[in-house]
Amino acid sequence: MSEDRRNRDPLDHEELESLVAASALDALDPDDQTVVDAHLADCPGCRDLLDSLRETAADLSTGLETPPPPRLRESVLGAVRAEAAAQEQPAPATSDPARAEAPSSRLSRRALIGGGFALAASALVATGVVVARPWRSEEEKDIDQVLDAQDARTYRATWKSAQVTLTHSSSRSSSVLEVEGMDPAPSGRDYQVWSLAKGKAASAGLLRPGENGDARVLVPADAADGAAVTLEPSGGSEQPTSDPFLALDYS
Repeated sequence: MSEDRRNRDPLDHEELESLVAASALDALDPDDQTVVDAHLADCPGCRDLLDSLRETAADLSTGLETPPPPRLRESVLGAVRAEAAAQEQPAPATSDPARAEAPSSRLSRRALIGGGFALAASALVATGVVVARPWRSEEEKDIDQVLDAQDARTYRATWKSAQVTLTHSSSRSSSVLEVEGMDPAPSGRDYQVWSLAKGKAASAGLLRPGENGDARVLVPADAADGAAVTLEPSGGSEQPTSDPFLALDYS
């Protein structure tokens, strides 16, 4: 094992995911690829991530009439590496030659960890794929299943400047509450979503709009009548502590 490998810090799982994303584009050096291979042997989730990224790229390539030129991929990889590397800080001076060489060998790894997902996303975008997040949580997959269900029914409302959409699927026993252009909750408060059934409310989680005011939450809807949103103390409540400012039913 090389000296620079021994001097590299252990990686947490999020950092390993970034290297897995870069591995999907064959963008790792041999040492880091060895680390990824060892991690993949024990991590089904990251194996699924790698397969998903590779399948996305393969599916795209078969659907393109004119495959993108190799220089496009190399250009994108170079640009992302350069941007990630630009964030590196110079290592402090040291009199130990072995330790002085380690930071420079870690640059590619740290750059890829900082830009691993951007690397994969940008390269796939450059070849025609729009990638918001190639590995998705189970909730995100469930949300897509509700939105794509054949029996999905949509209910719309407005609250202040926000557009609100509730999509309900009886076959999936779930709904999806989506908001667009919603202002963030006041400081120290959170929006909380509730599933309503026979006059009782069960928490479906917090609704925290992003910078663009958009958010979506999966709402369990087995035998439910509708969904509501209240303003609660930060972190949410076990039961609503205020009247809903937004309520939609499935009728």
